[in-house]
Amino acid sequence: MKKIDWKTIEIKPHHIFIAHTSEPDYEMSRQILLEIQYDKYVILEGSHCSCYDFDDTEREAIEYSGEELRKIANAEYNKNDKFWEQVKAHV
Repeated sequence: MKKIDWKTIEIKPHHIFIAHTSEPDYEMSRQILLEIQYDKYVILEGSHCSCYDFDDTEREAIEYSGEELRKIANAEYNKNDKFWEQVKAHV
């Protein structure tokens, strides 16, 4: 696990593995799992309030190996999280 500057990643459509956006509300969040190369993933997370759009959001990016993602996806605290359920099913 390593925090990285998401602006340094060249994100192409084929890198997007899973994307999850919270239900429409005053505040929303989005999580995107990118597969940058074999067994190298990045989770890009951001949130915003209704006065801004996702383009105006501060984002955080963390790089993981497939093994690290599987451990987090199987953690008890992520048991009912829709994003992590998708990660668990596909990684």
